[in-house]
Amino acid sequence: MKCFALLLLCLCALSNAHEEAHADGHSRHVHEHQASDEEHFPEGEHNPEYDHEAFAGDEAKEFAELSPEESKAKLRTLVVKIDTDGNGKVTRAEMSTWITQTMKKYIYDDVKEQWKNLKKQESQLLSWDEYKNVTYGYMEGASDDDESYQSVITRDLRRFKRADSDKDELLSKEEFMLFLHPEESADMKDLVIEETMDDLDKDKDGFLSVEEYIGTVSKEEDGSEPEWVASEREQFNEYRDENKDGKLDKAEVGKWVIPPEDNHATEETKHLFDQADKNKDDELTIEEIVDNHEIFVGSQATSYGTLLHEEL
Repeated sequence: MKCFALLLLCLCALSNAHEEAHADGHSRHVHEHQASDEEHFPEGEHNPEYDHEAFAGDEAKEFAELSPEESKAKLRTLVVKIDTDGNGKVTRAEMSTWITQTMKKYIYDDVKEQWKNLKKQESQLLSWDEYKNVTYGYMEGASDDDESYQSVITRDLRRFKRADSDKDELLSKEEFMLFLHPEESADMKDLVIEETMDDLDKDKDGFLSVEEYIGTVSKEEDGSEPEWVASEREQFNEYRDENKDGKLDKAEVGKWVIPPEDNHATEETKHLFDQADKNKDDELTIEEIVDNHEIFVGSQATSYGTLLHEEL
């Protein structure tokens, strides 16, 4: 699962569902088919909250507030939905299909929420000025000479124009989805790569070196590099750099930042099965899932029984 260590540092939203500031360190402006706002392997450490949201979607937070017994009971009802053939077992294909649906719902809900924040009705159109005023109105006092502000505006405007598929200088809700999630459209793939290169290609030579790929690294107290760095160097050399020329070209960057949707769901499925399929029969019974409920949905000891939730 080391291949997720950088890739799953997702594109995170401030108020407009995509990150514009590229922070120092291991943070990334990387696009991918998303199932969660959480990072899966931040700095090489596994984050179970990613699995919870990839599996349970927007119900992950509800599960987190339940006691273990309540969580198990609710989980049983959820597994019935995943087990589409009703044989009492979840196959890898059924799990992968479920995770893919969860990803799509995440995107749909995100677009719906952002469209609502812009105070738009379903069939209305969005102009660039409207978007800019709502999103960056609080920065009206920013100087035109402010490089970071201008960089954000330039990037958003470029993405806005690319998402405007009918070139009427307005975005429909469907086009707004492409603006927020360009990784979802084959027509926007080159823009995703371009934005990634803008962020990471510091010497502007059109390639990513391993140092640019990894980013600025804070040393440990003893002066050594964190363990995840060695893992990511290996990922770069063994998998990302396909032609072994010591750098990533745009095609290689594209395969990194926009993996196939089914590949992401397959990898997450493999991760969950590796942890929960104790008898290694490539199927998960309801009991295997429930017995490993913390892998799938988790719980927070500090908030057991705080709220009662309706059954699915």
